[in-house]
Amino acid sequence: MLRFLPILLLFLWACTPTTQTEIYRFDQIIVTRNPTNAPPAFPQSFFPEQTKFLQSSEFKTSHIHTKEAYLLVESEESIESIRKRIETRAIQGDWKLIDKTEKNGEITYLLEGFIKKSLSIVVSESGGTSHYLRFYFRKHSSY
Repeated sequence: MLRFLPILLLFLWACTPTTQTEIYRFDQIIVTRNPTNAPPAFPQSFFPEQTKFLQSSEFKTSHIHTKEAYLLVESEESIESIRKRIETRAIQGDWKLIDKTEKNGEITYLLEGFIKKSLSIVVSESGGTSHYLRFYFRKHSSY
């Protein structure tokens, strides 16, 4: 009986779900599932302390310049803490808070950066302990 235990443990270990990064490239569009880090277009200072990146996508005009990007993040940080981080970061000057809307359990922030860049952040309250943040980035100029 004990000789089958290692085989059984190996089988059960192989059946556990893993969060492996999946990357799909379509010419200028890059879609990532379970990314290890955020696309470089997003300012890292808006992210909560403990985040889990779930999905991201980027549309690049060239190899290094991002035209549009999207990021879905899960965090267990409190809503108040997330709000305070975003609003404090917006006061610092390089991103200007244009609009803040609260509707149906979601808080939406619209920010404008230098060189015609915009950033939208949607914070969704969930029933559990984790909350979801969606980041949208767009660069409106061609340089």
